[in-house]
Amino acid sequence: MPNEQTSALKGMALLRALSAAEFDVIAAIVRRREFASGGDLFREGDAGDGLYLVVSGDFNVIKHGPDGEHLLAKLGPGAVLGEMSLVTSDARSATVRALAEAVVLHLPLADFRALLDSGSTAALKITYAIAEVLARRLATMNSLVLSLTGKPVSTIDKTTGLKTQDLKELHRTMQVWSF
Repeated sequence: MPNEQTSALKGMALLRALSAAEFDVIAAIVRRREFASGGDLFREGDAGDGLYLVVSGDFNVIKHGPDGEHLLAKLGPGAVLGEMSLVTSDARSATVRALAEAVVLHLPLADFRALLDSGSTAALKITYAIAEVLARRLATMNSLVLSLTGKPVSTIDKTTGLKTQDLKELHRTMQVWSF
């Protein structure tokens, strides 16, 4: 692995708890991928193939709805994308698109699961770090829903037609939301 790539991997918050030996285990299985502006890292509905650590560039996280695409987040260097595929076997829940030229490090699902099955401490530490990422995203969603529902139950949003109670029910059903 070239020095530049190794440095980028060492700078990732997701791997901050790894020892030097554990870091080497992960460095041996990640793969560098480059994306042109407008290129999709993955698309909503695709099978999960692992997680991605953003080295450079920015990505939009997009959810498709009946009325088109909706921007969920804009993420840049240091971000973790596609982490759900290491936890579940579900299809991708969003599309991730490069805003300009970008570089990511891909941690393949099969290699990661093999590490987990072998009892690798590195894989367990990464799993814990993924849980932290998901917990933060859920807390952010909770705050957003609370700000949207902090009105009387009878309030109706004129732009969407949703009642506050509908938003609260939506939140209850989306307790596992992430991307």
